[in-house]
Amino acid sequence: MQFLMKLLSLLLSSLFFYVDVWGAACCGGGFAAPSIIAGDDKAQLSTAYSLTEVVIENVDSQGIWRQSDEQQQVRTFRVEGAHILQDRWQLGLAVPVIERSSRRETFSGLGDISATLGYEYLPDWTYNPYRPKGIGYLQLTAPTGKSRADSEVGGLDSRGNGFWALGVGTLLTKSWSRWDIYSTFDIHHSFEKEISNSVVQGSLMPGWGGQLGLGLGYNIKDYRVGSAFIWTYEDPVVIKSEQQDLAGAVERYGTAVASISYLANDEWSGTATYSDQTLIGGPLNTSLGKSVAIQIQRRWGR
Repeated sequence: MQFLMKLLSLLLSSLFFYVDVWGAACCGGGFAAPSIIAGDDKAQLSTAYSLTEVVIENVDSQGIWRQSDEQQQVRTFRVEGAHILQDRWQLGLAVPVIERSSRRETFSGLGDISATLGYEYLPDWTYNPYRPKGIGYLQLTAPTGKSRADSEVGGLDSRGNGFWALGVGTLLTKSWSRWDIYSTFDIHHSFEKEISNSVVQGSLMPGWGGQLGLGLGYNIKDYRVGSAFIWTYEDPVVIKSEQQDLAGAVERYGTAVASISYLANDEWSGTATYSDQTLIGGPLNTSLGKSVAIQIQRRWGR
């Protein structure tokens, strides 16, 4: 059981990271992926690298897809860690560095930083065939990355969502023999900000958003093969200016994920993942990408 939970912890942190990086949010105030210890460890530190090819430049509000002709790529290096504070409380931090390029130009810099406070409200102290392990969390996302709304080059230099965001969520996990399953749900609110550039002068007023994820895995000795589906939603962003108020459009998309993980020992592990946003979810008002990523994780036992 301890082996399965440690490997599940590795995969869950990897999946959350990939969802965050590959989310092709165009205008909405997105929510960064939580840094959570899902297993029985005292602390964990992860480094990850992903490469995303933007294959659909835009899906408009009517659901019409337009393919990208810019060959845009997004490369992300991410460092994240989490540590147990006291008994069932934990604190996590994630810092991404993002490079976005096309055939014409390349831009890079810091992305949105997020901090997570988690609490294990359903501890896994005694075996129960049905009760899952549950971790709730509160997360604050800081707009340290340049947003698309602040861009003067059509969003090519954007590295974040541009809003302070506060959210709550939960992670549920359960293992049966070689199988494990998880679900995650969050709801968040992004806050208003002032903007002034050559295109817009006024206030951006985002709203609520959320994610729902479901995942399943099968363990074979030191390996785990898994899949997951994540659905993402963001309210429209209203632009208020002296000239007029412009209502945005709902943003939504789904991400399909396949992964394989290897547990080298109790301290080191690695995960390779493929993600595709073109397969599910009925996307609206977003771009879509296909991605590959690798992650290395170091853990410290209690």
